[in-house]
Amino acid sequence: MKILKWYAISLAVLFVFFGFIFTPTFFLSGKDVDIPVNSKNSARVIARKLKEGGIIQFAFPFRVLTKLTHADRRLKAGLYRMNARMSLWEVVSTLSEGKSELLALKVPEGYTVEQIAQELETMKVAPVAEFMKNAGDTSLLKNLGIDGPSVEGFLFPETYRVPLGASPAELMELMVRQFQETVGSDFGRRCLVRNLTPYQAFILASIVEKESKLPQERPIVAGVLYNRLHQKMRLQVNATLNYVLNTKNPWFTNDQINTRSPYNTYVHHGLPPTPICNPGITSLQAVLDPADVPYLYYVAQGDGSNLFATTLQEHLRNVRQAKKIYKAIRRRKAALAPTDSGK
Repeated sequence: MKILKWYAISLAVLFVFFGFIFTPTFFLSGKDVDIPVNSKNSARVIARKLKEGGIIQFAFPFRVLTKLTHADRRLKAGLYRMNARMSLWEVVSTLSEGKSELLALKVPEGYTVEQIAQELETMKVAPVAEFMKNAGDTSLLKNLGIDGPSVEGFLFPETYRVPLGASPAELMELMVRQFQETVGSDFGRRCLVRNLTPYQAFILASIVEKESKLPQERPIVAGVLYNRLHQKMRLQVNATLNYVLNTKNPWFTNDQINTRSPYNTYVHHGLPPTPICNPGITSLQAVLDPADVPYLYYVAQGDGSNLFATTLQEHLRNVRQAKKIYKAIRRRKAALAPTDSGK
């Protein structure tokens, strides 16, 4: 009789236990709550977050269930949208299967690694310092097949869906693999036709990206750069010096032009040592298929377009015209700027 009694009690306990695990709690609020889970969070920390978010009422059953199912070893990072009506089993399954809400990370053409890092920090995905540290990690670079000292130039501009809590290395691999897939397997062969290594092509494409805002002008700018390289002229492009100075100057002082840096193409011949941004596909295509032009010079007008010239005399005239256009643009902006009516 006692045995039957213990069986009955055991069955009742199991019934309550499984009912507690699998039954949704319909009487609680169905309001969605976003729960961030980072890759280093333990089951105990996640349980606390779930309890604080009102998703679970008690932390202990969650920890027991994750332990029994070994889910505590495979809880995945991400941003999880949940509500209190979910059963405990649904909560654990969602976390262990990585069914996370994804964030949209937009990487515009021409962004630097640091700009991408700042965007990720704003989105609360990864700190700037951690992302920048991983950007130069030699083992990661080797794994991704990058010859240079950084992932600069290889993070393909695209809109990515990324989970909150994903590691910088995972995000970089996502962007680099997208880059490799986009340029195609014959990219190296096409570079050889231009007497460039793939890495040199990336560097040149990053300059084209920064020096030309209009897609239709990029092959022309690429043609100018090729012409200067072939004639062993210094490139003298603003973008490389701005990369060093962390500025967006259209004109430089003599002190700035004499800045000591391997990226200063006003002083050094040839290409800078690394890409100066992450170029888009149109800039890469421009480098592989540049326009056949006689130009050796160009100058930005301030409206997004460039003035091109074959001789230095023509170029100096274009520079004077470009400066006039810049001044006119500044005057218009100043006239349109709101005034402080309180003074």
